[in-house]
Amino acid sequence: MALVYHGTPMTPKAALQAVLPGRASCVSFYRPDSIADVEAVSPFIMLDNGAFSFWKQALSAGKEWDEQERDWRPFYDWVDERLWQPGRWAVIPDRPGAPSQLNDALLNDWPFGMSRGAPLWHMDAPVERLGRLCERYDRVCLGWTGTGADSEVDCPAFHRRREEVSRFLGNRWPVLHMMRGVAVAGRYPFTSADSTSLSQNGHRHDWRDYQHDAFSPYPLGPWAGRKLYADKLESLAA
Repeated sequence: MALVYHGTPMTPKAALQAVLPGRASCVSFYRPDSIADVEAVSPFIMLDNGAFSFWKQALSAGKEWDEQERDWRPFYDWVDERLWQPGRWAVIPDRPGAPSQLNDALLNDWPFGMSRGAPLWHMDAPVERLGRLCERYDRVCLGWTGTGADSEVDCPAFHRRREEVSRFLGNRWPVLHMMRGVAVAGRYPFTSADSTSLSQNGHRHDWRDYQHDAFSPYPLGPWAGRKLYADKLESLAA
């Protein structure tokens, strides 16, 4: 069963404080609004660098990858303040869509060692690079960079590539995290995955807060619907 990291920010604050206790959370440097609230309730925290959001902006501007030379020192400072608590790790900065050599150069700038930082292997890159990363790091993230009709992680192109990776890795998978991959985390031996669906769509389940449900593990009342939705997302990774 893969551990699911729920993306933030989550609004209102009362929902976060009610739903996330005991659950794993992901906070992006792109939107660090709720970091203090998450640290107060979540035993497992993934600290993301926000590069995916910059890549989506680049795609909207008609570029293949984010070509801006970014100073990642503010991210390193932000991470350094909180990385050393139990149950925390960070995604090493990268450039989705960029050639592997550019991403390898960013790995050399990471100042916090191989255990607390996880590099990101883009699934359009050579599978041999994935092998090298798995040899060097305790954990490796996988990111799907498909666009257009192949933009969703659960698309046929993803599964074809995933099968290639499975053949390459064989029967002994390393510790792998699937970025934005809760929908597929239960089909492959991932250690963890993350999702922003609870933050983006949780409010759609608020109508269930006061609906009678004899099988609900939660008492009727505020945020029961979001708790049930969080449970459903986590069940996908089982």
